[in-house]
Amino acid sequence: MLSPTYIPNMDAILHGGLMQGSSMLIAGPTGSGRTLTCLQSLFTAAKAGEKCIYITVLSEPPDKLLHIAQNYSFFDDGPLKCGKLKFLELDREILTKGDYAILKYFHTLAHDNPNRVVIDPATVLLCISPSFEDGRELLPLEKRAFFVNLFRAFAASDTLLMMTGDLTGSEINTSILSHLSDVVIELGNHDKNDHDEQRYIRVIKSRGKDFVAGKHDLKISLDGATISSRGPP
Repeated sequence: MLSPTYIPNMDAILHGGLMQGSSMLIAGPTGSGRTLTCLQSLFTAAKAGEKCIYITVLSEPPDKLLHIAQNYSFFDDGPLKCGKLKFLELDREILTKGDYAILKYFHTLAHDNPNRVVIDPATVLLCISPSFEDGRELLPLEKRAFFVNLFRAFAASDTLLMMTGDLTGSEINTSILSHLSDVVIELGNHDKNDHDEQRYIRVIKSRGKDFVAGKHDLKISLDGATISSRGPP
């Protein structure tokens, strides 16, 4: 079943939206709109009746994110009051306990069967350590196994997993997150001239589904993110 992104014109680019139970990575540099895009998607999905969770990882705390979200027209405290939308912070103590403890945390969330979950930023999880060893990061195969288990936990509960990543250029192409995610989206900036910098969005990968290729103009305003799409041919 396809789920809407709730970002104007993004569903046209993705030929109908995202597969429920799939994983999506939104990658780009600082200021490209990664967090805003996820906030807009979750607030709108929660207003439509979905159960949504936003998890911050060594980033802005939930109260600051909510303060930021209040500036945009998609903000609505109704889903927050009724529990349809929750903002959580992955505890630093859990992070320091390593991969096993972190997976246990996410498995517990997945068992609650949320419709949509954001991990912002997921790239922090690339630097975690083994739970029963000190002094080293996970090896490449261990990192891959960690993310496979993480993605499977949410796929088993038919949860749409959305992740942000502070990755640019070749980093996106070589990241484990990109290799394993079903959909990879790049946000960036291109200079139209020396005085006019404009954002773009580009789908790099959409496993098992077609999409509209190329860079599409991305506008960010107090209404959130809006995409100028050519649409399917």
